[in-house]
Amino acid sequence: MKNILVLTDFSANAAHAALTGTMLARHLNANVLLFNANVTQPVVPVYAGGPTVFDEVNFMEEENTGQLKKLAESLKPFLNENGADKPNNVYFEEGLGDLAFQVKNIIENKNIEMVVMGSREGSRVDHFLTGSDTFSVIDHVARPVLIVPYNADLKSIKKVIFATNFADTDAKAISYLIRLGEIFNFHIEIVHINVLGDDDITKDLKKKDFLKHIVHLPHQHLVVTEIYGKDIVDRLNNLCNDPACEIIAFSHYKDSFFSRLLAPSTTRKALEKQKAPLLIFPSAFLV
Repeated sequence: MKNILVLTDFSANAAHAALTGTMLARHLNANVLLFNANVTQPVVPVYAGGPTVFDEVNFMEEENTGQLKKLAESLKPFLNENGADKPNNVYFEEGLGDLAFQVKNIIENKNIEMVVMGSREGSRVDHFLTGSDTFSVIDHVARPVLIVPYNADLKSIKKVIFATNFADTDAKAISYLIRLGEIFNFHIEIVHINVLGDDDITKDLKKKDFLKHIVHLPHQHLVVTEIYGKDIVDRLNNLCNDPACEIIAFSHYKDSFFSRLLAPSTTRKALEKQKAPLLIFPSAFLV
């Protein structure tokens, strides 16, 4: 059976993301797999009266296991609201070490549909996206990653805005969105932001080839638009009429249209205004 992998650090934002992941799992007929990566903290040396590293790790594992169990039990009623004869379940695991390596290992050994995590500071998505752990996860996993701000309520998803630079690989991400759209009944708006000053002479050819793929994709609520502007993020934000129940999606790969979105400091400032959930398709998913 499929699993929704929810990463948690037991913060309020992570708990909100776990509830969102549970809602998704219910509609996708999937289990929820909660995961917490232990991060060891410096301890007082044993000769100074402090615990040993072994004792500290054991204490953290016991404490985290208790919190994972409590969170799992609280989510089960929401997962099985439909009263299915064979209810899905909420499982949990924890590990010690590099987060990206552990998540990649889980994805390779479990039937993971999607990774869900919460933004670290409510609507301050820039903090989460530019965090080394988050970037590392996105760079190494092969499943879509959903980043959920605290103010988002995805009980009813109205629209997904997919930003594209007409790359061939985007068609795979859009096909995935179409399958989700059939389940959640949301509209899909494929948007290309024509950045003023962009001198890509191959853009028209890429657009023509891209549209050839899109026109054959089956989805009754799919539109393709092109808009102009200097700031990519501001233009995307303006398209979100209700960021609480709309998602911005894009592909993440090196030397891409969105390498400009994630890297410059001016864009990080723009992301502070970002309140909609982000669905990121890692490069490993697009291969």
